[in-house]
Amino acid sequence: MPNITLVLDDGEEVFKSLKTLAKEKNIQYGTITGVKGAIKDFEIVTHGQRGTVERMAHKKEFEVNAMSGKLEYRDKETRLKLNVLISSSGFTPMSGELLNGKAAGRLEISVKKTDLGKMIEA
Repeated sequence: MPNITLVLDDGEEVFKSLKTLAKEKNIQYGTITGVKGAIKDFEIVTHGQRGTVERMAHKKEFEVNAMSGKLEYRDKETRLKLNVLISSSGFTPMSGELLNGKAAGRLEISVKKTDLGKMIEA
């Protein structure tokens, strides 16, 4: 099955848009295969100083260098788990679990729909 590319315009919500895509394309299970663009107004769970885990919120724009994760339809809703590697100019890159966020400019996310029946039979 070919990848589906979701294109978000400035200010569109990442999670809401992915859930809408999953519903429209009947994605029971899908994986994130690529990303191009930036995010803003987001929250991330990341490793902090001395090995702590911190929930951080950022308003400014960060380039998304990589994104991985999954979309899964379970308990009558689409659940998302997204991990990102992001950076801003002059800032050390950070990685972690994205909790929410908006597109900063144009953001493209590629999703591969997986046929669970075929995956289980294999």
